[in-house]
Amino acid sequence: VAAAPLHELYPPPLTAALRDGMRAFAASFPGFDGQAALLHGVETRTSAPVQVSRDHETCEALGLRGLFPAGEGAGYAGGIVSAAV
Repeated sequence: VAAAPLHELYPPPLTAALRDGMRAFAASFPGFDGQAALLHGVETRTSAPVQVSRDHETCEALGLRGLFPAGEGAGYAGGIVSAAV
């Protein structure tokens, strides 16, 4: 994981919306937007019928050493609850 200045990557309206949303959320959950907080990635509300193939014994991605696909994005969960497990 590499740090990146997201405000330089996204268009200004998106950056403003993210800032406003995080501030609003932090009003209910103090510390959410503290100095140590990191935004690791952005999730979309879209999906695709894609599954990353993995070894049946090790669960490692086939052809991509060191990657262990899991959860909804990798095609191994049926929804947000099972992805969290």
